[in-house]
Amino acid sequence: MRENSTPAKVYRCQITQRTPASDGRSDSDDDTGLQIQLVTCKSKRTDKFKMENYKLLERLGKGAQGSVFKVQNNIDKCTYVLKKVECTDEAEANKAFKEAMALQDLKHRYICGYKEFFVTWDKEESALYVCIVMQFYKMGDLDKALNIKRKQQVKVEEVVLKKWIGQMLEALVFVHNKQVIHRDLKPSNVFMTENLDVSIGDFGVATVMGDARTKTRTTVGSMIWMAPEVLERPYDERSDVWSLGCVILEMATCRFLDRAQVNAVLFDMKQSINLLEEILEKVQEDYSTNLAQLIRAMLRKNFQQRPTTVELVDIPYIKECLALCQSHIVEKKKAQQQDALAVPKGTDVPGTIEFMKKNKDNVVTMANALTHLNTFKTPALANEAKTLVMSLMRDHINNVNVQIQACRLLLTLASAADPEEDGDDVLFSSKLIKNITLSMKSHGASKELQSVACLLLKSLAMNEQAAGTIGTLGGIQDILAAMRGFPNNAEICANACSALSCLTIHENNLTIIREESGVKDLMNAMGTHMSAASVIDSACTAMWGLSLEDENIETMGEHNAAELFLKAIQTHIKNPDVVKNACMALASLVSESEESAYAAMSENEQNKTGIEIVTQAYKQHHDDPDVAENVCCFYMEMSEIDDGLIALQKLNVASVLKSIKTKFADNEEIMCNVLDVLGKLGEGGGGAPGSRPQSARDKKRGK
Repeated sequence: MRENSTPAKVYRCQITQRTPASDGRSDSDDDTGLQIQLVTCKSKRTDKFKMENYKLLERLGKGAQGSVFKVQNNIDKCTYVLKKVECTDEAEANKAFKEAMALQDLKHRYICGYKEFFVTWDKEESALYVCIVMQFYKMGDLDKALNIKRKQQVKVEEVVLKKWIGQMLEALVFVHNKQVIHRDLKPSNVFMTENLDVSIGDFGVATVMGDARTKTRTTVGSMIWMAPEVLERPYDERSDVWSLGCVILEMATCRFLDRAQVNAVLFDMKQSINLLEEILEKVQEDYSTNLAQLIRAMLRKNFQQRPTTVELVDIPYIKECLALCQSHIVEKKKAQQQDALAVPKGTDVPGTIEFMKKNKDNVVTMANALTHLNTFKTPALANEAKTLVMSLMRDHINNVNVQIQACRLLLTLASAADPEEDGDDVLFSSKLIKNITLSMKSHGASKELQSVACLLLKSLAMNEQAAGTIGTLGGIQDILAAMRGFPNNAEICANACSALSCLTIHENNLTIIREESGVKDLMNAMGTHMSAASVIDSACTAMWGLSLEDENIETMGEHNAAELFLKAIQTHIKNPDVVKNACMALASLVSESEESAYAAMSENEQNKTGIEIVTQAYKQHHDDPDVAENVCCFYMEMSEIDDGLIALQKLNVASVLKSIKTKFADNEEIMCNVLDVLGKLGEGGGGAPGSRPQSARDKKRGK
């Protein structure tokens, strides 16, 4: 912007628009389009290659990655944005130009246009700068638009929000297909056109300068939108998906979060999934459940379980967003001219499969055919037929009825299969699991779909390898999303808890559920649906499995899980399944949490201690060996604490144990714990030679 006193060495990379070819070739032949030229100039008088080509109008900002100016080109008199970014040396500048070559292909209706790139030496500051000249948007950026909404405390209408989502996603799909990653997507890098469309810009800094450059100059501000993994591994396109998810969350919270608050949420939610859930509860007051489910999917902390931009396109809500901006990447299927067909009356299973093969493109007909198959008690389907059903789920992902009927059919088949002997069946394959998780993300607002999908995942999780695959492919997050989306629906919560309890069979899933704060979801479900035995039974079983991780034990202790388990026993004292599973979850908890053990000794509102409640439950089911075994396990864990042993003595638990000893003398697993506790109480016992008491944790591990 000023004349240096000595000749400047300038590298220039200019993007020019070529005249369309007249030989009949199309634009795709690349004879028309953008070109980049790199020139080295040593002459002070070569004005066309210098900063002096631009007249400074105003400084728009300055950040860690450079300064931004509003400028006017002295030749075409047009207004542009010029960004100066300091390079450490000439080698870095040359590297930047090589990487800038990729930007010549970024010509898209929703991407900010570039005029030219050049490198200049500023002697006064003894610094080498890459200069990026970009299109100027007089309407400003998305950040400005959102701040106006925040000040007014009004929401962005969902139809507008969906249009902007579609435009940004189309742009990202385009650049990702070009093997370019933005790396710095945020509202201030999304520009507004006069038609109130959006264009993604500022690829030139984070993208051209590369990872090392952006990481060394990263500020707390720019980290707000960065994916959690970027400080530990190279960027990939899913890092951009996280950033886009942050932008969408910003757009959806204008009514109730100011700028400082939303920045705090975006920064802190990387460590707290519960914070995101609190915000999404408010988001759903203004927007659809499907939008909340989309944000959940995009903001998954584990990048491997986060969808790519191409995978996002398969989600019906995204298809609606893309349709609003008339995107070409949405497959435009021809309207079905033929009427929907019903399966001929009396058609058997093989005949129905043949009918489906002939009419597989007609979505309503396929829904009818799947519904017909579900009228059979246990339809025998070969792997080819199962594969056909799986393909229909994918091909007709937009149709929720196809998804529901397909999941119901597959649930029937999976329930009839042997998880161990039939482990190689396509039912337990990653292909089906991917379809189920996509279906759950695609139809987050469908209670029926979420419910049956959770049950289907539960059945598949009975196979340990499939359970691991479900965890790897993000199925656990989808199950938790169903619980969070419908916290007051007892059926969904029961099925989700049941699925989680089966998924704890795989050790890696314990970590995933912990990282996703699943323990709190289970406890919330218990608190909300205490009267629903199906929810309580499955939740207690899942909590028992999760108690194998010390961090989960800590969470349970902090949130009074012991009181929940005791309340569950008291509420469902006549239900042997609830009693035995709640007792075992409680036993596992008190074995590692002294705080929880003391909670079990304390009196509740009815002046009953936890030990008394458990003892009363045993007396209700004194002939049930499973209840007796788990109650004795609880007594054994309590006897490990001095005060617990005193409490057992005070409540005369020895008499109960003697009764159990007489009734179940031949049951070795029960007798080990009975004799151990009686010995500590000074009532004989001591255990049989070579035997030892079995803890709740050991029992869950199968030791």
